[in-house]
Amino acid sequence: MSKQISKDNREYWSNKLRTKFSDKKEAVESQHRHLINERSEKNFSVFKKRLRIQKELDEILKFQKDFNQYRNNYHTILEQKKHKLRKSYEKFSSKMSDWQENRKLWNNDDIPDFDEKRENYFIAEECDKWLRGLCKHETKKAFYNSKEGQVLKKLDELREEAEDLLHSDMIGSEVLKQISLIARKTDIKLTIPSETVKALSNG
Repeated sequence: MSKQISKDNREYWSNKLRTKFSDKKEAVESQHRHLINERSEKNFSVFKKRLRIQKELDEILKFQKDFNQYRNNYHTILEQKKHKLRKSYEKFSSKMSDWQENRKLWNNDDIPDFDEKRENYFIAEECDKWLRGLCKHETKKAFYNSKEGQVLKKLDELREEAEDLLHSDMIGSEVLKQISLIARKTDIKLTIPSETVKALSNG
């Protein structure tokens, strides 16, 4: 009598599938990394324009330069300029917080902090770096939804299909055969020992 895959074997094949599909996805992504980076850089100015925060970034840069130039000479002036810089940053931070409410994944990356104790400020550069990361994320998401990114989407779908088979009520030997066929569709080399199939086929 044929039997189902045991819990230990199911966990083994589940881990092996995740590793195989992850390696394959990483290999495919690496082929497109340069393209994604290039498009992200190209999209950056449009990305910032769409957010309507260029004015705030320009103000941050302006007051940052002003603050850094006067830091060593005028304590009182420094505090006034720090206040302006902080206010500009707060307006930028407020706008970006509004955007984050509609971009769930953006919440994984916190807006750069404004440190009151700094002697020199580089908040404009930090905000720019942070925005570039968000822009790359948006560009990557759009790429995956494009025709060029369909192979990555298909890999995720096939991995999920293979994982579902592992947790199905199907006979173990048939599960491994179906998984082998799925792996073949993705050019993933997945060797399933004949002894394993035979053992699952025989009660």
